[in-house]
Amino acid sequence: MIKLTGCINLEDYGLLLQDDCLTITKTIEEPILIDNIKCVSLNEGVIAKIVDKNENSNVKVLVSLNSSLDYQIMNSKNCNHEFKCYGNLHVMQISLGQTNEDFNIELLHEGSNANVELLALGSNVKKNFIQSIIHSAKNTISNISNFGIAMKKADILFDTTGKINKGMAKSVCKQLSKGVVMDDESAITSRPILLIDEYDVVANHGASIGKMSDESLFYLMSRGLTKTEAFLLILEGILRPFIDQIMDEELKNELEKEIRALI
Repeated sequence: MIKLTGCINLEDYGLLLQDDCLTITKTIEEPILIDNIKCVSLNEGVIAKIVDKNENSNVKVLVSLNSSLDYQIMNSKNCNHEFKCYGNLHVMQISLGQTNEDFNIELLHEGSNANVELLALGSNVKKNFIQSIIHSAKNTISNISNFGIAMKKADILFDTTGKINKGMAKSVCKQLSKGVVMDDESAITSRPILLIDEYDVVANHGASIGKMSDESLFYLMSRGLTKTEAFLLILEGILRPFIDQIMDEELKNELEKEIRALI
């Protein structure tokens, strides 16, 4: 993973850093770690990977025409992210601590698309995620998938708005929120909103929130597992697809330890 501090020559990697703003001028295979950056810009045709560990920050990201960005937000706290997208964007976020997050994407060129995956795991914390995707070009695609796990008086909110502006035909806007509440004192709330000003589009949302299935627990216990082992195995099935996506092995191990400590 490329770190922006140290002795490396950033220009050798096609990176320009000035006033806490990072410009990526050429395709880079290695992920780039940012933890004190206010803006990121991809030049046209660039493919890049970002690991974001910012806290208490406002981060602006530009994905230029024909560019592709894989953007991973690792346990950020109280950050605002704003993406202007003319190309392809994939965002994967894992959140463990207390936080208030604003997350905004605008699709600005025909054929641009954004896919967002969020895992929010909370224990005795309050977590608010205000998400917005705006379709400002024809034939654009967005998909937001949220997954929450709340335990020990945790309170998680997914407030998700998808908007297709008038004239942006053939666009697709999808939202899905799922949640598992582990006790009677915890809560997960989903507020999906669709604002559609065009007829020739596809737009839908869904939510599925409830307690962990007793039937699943009893089935696994009938196979010889203890209740705790069954509980952890079900959680593993939820968490693993997110953990496996983490691009840096050291970060992956770090997040796994934090998750084990929570559950």
